[in-house]
Amino acid sequence: MKTETTAKTDEGTVQLHNVRFYTIKPRAISSMAYSKELKTLAVSREEGPIELWNMQYAPYLQQVIHLEESSTVEAVAWAGKRLFSVGLTGKLIEWNLNELQPRFEMSPTGNALWCLSIHVEQNILAVGSEEGHINILSIENEELSYKTLFNKQKERVLCCEFDKPGERLVTGSPGAVRIWSVAKGHVLHTMTLAQKDYIAYTVRVLSNNTIIAGDSAGNVTVWDANLATQIDTYKVLDAKLFALAVNEREDRLVCSGMEPPLIRVLGKTQIKREASTTERWIKYLQRDVHKHYVKSLVLIGDRIISGGEDGNLCVSRLSKSRAYCTRHAPFLHGRCATLAAESQLLLLRYAQSMHLWRLGSAKSLDELQMLPHIFEEQQLQQTPEKLLELKVPSSQQIVAGALSPDNKWICYATKQETRLYSLQLEPLQLQRLPQQELPEEFAPASFIIFDKKDKLYLLCNKQLRCFELQQAAPQLLYSLDLSPHVASPVTHLELSACGKQLAVATMSSSISIWQLSLKSAKHLLTLPNYHACATALALRADTPCVAVAYADGRLVEYNFKERHFVCESTKHFVPNSRFQCIRSILFDAHNPKIILVHNEVLIYVLESYDPREELEQQQPAKTTRLSKSIEIESKLHNYRLKMRFNREHMLQLCRLDDQQLIAIGVHNRHLLAPLPAPYQRKKFGES
Repeated sequence: MKTETTAKTDEGTVQLHNVRFYTIKPRAISSMAYSKELKTLAVSREEGPIELWNMQYAPYLQQVIHLEESSTVEAVAWAGKRLFSVGLTGKLIEWNLNELQPRFEMSPTGNALWCLSIHVEQNILAVGSEEGHINILSIENEELSYKTLFNKQKERVLCCEFDKPGERLVTGSPGAVRIWSVAKGHVLHTMTLAQKDYIAYTVRVLSNNTIIAGDSAGNVTVWDANLATQIDTYKVLDAKLFALAVNEREDRLVCSGMEPPLIRVLGKTQIKREASTTERWIKYLQRDVHKHYVKSLVLIGDRIISGGEDGNLCVSRLSKSRAYCTRHAPFLHGRCATLAAESQLLLLRYAQSMHLWRLGSAKSLDELQMLPHIFEEQQLQQTPEKLLELKVPSSQQIVAGALSPDNKWICYATKQETRLYSLQLEPLQLQRLPQQELPEEFAPASFIIFDKKDKLYLLCNKQLRCFELQQAAPQLLYSLDLSPHVASPVTHLELSACGKQLAVATMSSSISIWQLSLKSAKHLLTLPNYHACATALALRADTPCVAVAYADGRLVEYNFKERHFVCESTKHFVPNSRFQCIRSILFDAHNPKIILVHNEVLIYVLESYDPREELEQQQPAKTTRLSKSIEIESKLHNYRLKMRFNREHMLQLCRLDDQQLIAIGVHNRHLLAPLPAPYQRKKFGES
């Protein structure tokens, strides 16, 4: 951990503590699927949850579905707004996206399931198993029922996909690709690969009855599905081509895998030879995005979404004109760090543990002499110290956690229970309050918040429960049902510094404000609905205002007492707002016009200003027509950029006091350190 001193404004400086001891393990991405109706990307990770990313604008992790013990997901698929998954436990699950729980669950074959394909128009679903079974199920009338079983094959079924009419199913297995009749359940054609030991990992079926398969040798093979004849084969990778994706026009084929982990794009081209014309797939471009193998690819318009062993969700361009790449680290969902400012303690949340640290310290600001807008690193006089670590069983996942501002309490929740600990620093002691002594309402929670007046707030299934913390046991003060104003799952829960206002944001982009009192809560208002989802919330301490950042780059501030907008960004003030969304918002302690926001790669210092003042300075005094039109408009302020600082995989920005900030992030090299050495490919001109 280092302390950097930044001249934030012309009036003063601020110390920025860079927390670099937050280390997360790379959670490999195993499969992805995109829903056009919901504009949501489902991402499954090895030994991890299913993540739901909103892809309407900048990618934003909205919700997480936590799996049961020892459950894994090998494939996910959408049927409109319905999400299905299969795994090695042999279970086919349809998920309830409102409750984030299984809606239907069944075991079609009784053994491990590897692949899943859905034909929406025919309302059928196909799964392939380890033992070579292929089951067809019906998804009509919002139900899931058994329909037919195909003839068993010897090899396991690793991939499958319906053709466009839904009359045939194409499957990939070790040594062969097969075409099945959906109505009769038997094999129509068997196309063998170049060698028997080759494995077909992925297949795609085009609208012109062309089958494209990728195998373990790195080949892309093209067949005519009508005649079951091979049209062409291409050596795309050196070995193990895991993923294929085709755009909507079916003129771009995206391939990737293990050796090398490049994303290579092939373009369909017509080649004329004498009197005949043939179509061939020609190398179009490639993207060097990953250093470790790529397991899954999805195309959303002009965007290539890729994921694999490193756990990063990467977004790159399909076109040559605009080449870029953004990486989204495998951070946990929700707030991962809380502070006890007076004692300078930091609680970090991991998937299966909670770590308590005492922050280091550097020279005070009074000892430093700096010029404005200067960024200077300072060495620590006292290094950070890890005080304790709390672990949960390997079968559980920590959903939320918090440290009280007076550093007397630590609370964290899993899907099974919520635990509360009493903390003492001198001497260091930690005591867990027995579960039988806690109130019945102390249930598993998705959000945990402490205030400065010995109160604890738990959000349990749209029930906000307020507890008064006492030495013996917490006492329930009141329970508030949010469901009349909250229809979809909650994505943000923010409490004001004074503890009197509560802001709640949901997946349906609604934001509601509640007024909290000693033993009750009252709904104040719901903000005007917006088409983009909220990615960050913040409540001012001294005025009844809430700042909201949206996924499309818009930033607004709303006065919920006078019920009008105070400030907003009329255009994208962040240069990369189309690629990275704002993760948190902080207000300046001294200047109410200054606001700090950050995304995963940058910290921004913004200033609100009155655009009418700028126009009055720019326009001559005689031109009154424009000034009159400005007066008619509302007194809405805009934001302008003052400063920005580069970061790498930044998770959270917190305020320690009026002159100190905490920046928590992970370096990419630290993230990839636990993985095997990346594949080294020989480049032209190297010996």
